[in-house]
Amino acid sequence: MRNPVASSQYGMLETPDLSKFGRSDQLHAALLGICSFVKAHKKYPENNKEDIDETLKLAKETMEANKKASEDNFSCDIEEDVFTKAVQFSSCSISPIAAFYGGIVAQEIVKFTGKYSPLKQWLHFDIYETLPREQVDRTPMNCRYDD
Repeated sequence: MRNPVASSQYGMLETPDLSKFGRSDQLHAALLGICSFVKAHKKYPENNKEDIDETLKLAKETMEANKKASEDNFSCDIEEDVFTKAVQFSSCSISPIAAFYGGIVAQEIVKFTGKYSPLKQWLHFDIYETLPREQVDRTPMNCRYDD
């Protein structure tokens, strides 16, 4: 997790969509911040400014600590928009995405049995085009559609 580029001989996956060049670095930085937040608070960050700012601070601290440990470790300049969107939706449980990840995990388990070779790098699933452009009211409605 400290150095995703070294996880395979080719580094992080090549971005098939060049309009998203470098997005996997941004998503990995958000992942570092979210994991640090969960470790510190035992919960995922909520969709508020305080949690987003603290997650950003934790991500920067984690990358700085990793960089001090070794020059080869992961570091990047964080784009606020990408980072904020990742943190805002980190506490959500979105069923279609959970099903997508479940399919990938099942496929990788089957590959691990020996016939095919499993993934040996990070997979960051980027679907920002599906997010609403305007602010959305996400207060619980006390029904089955709540996160």
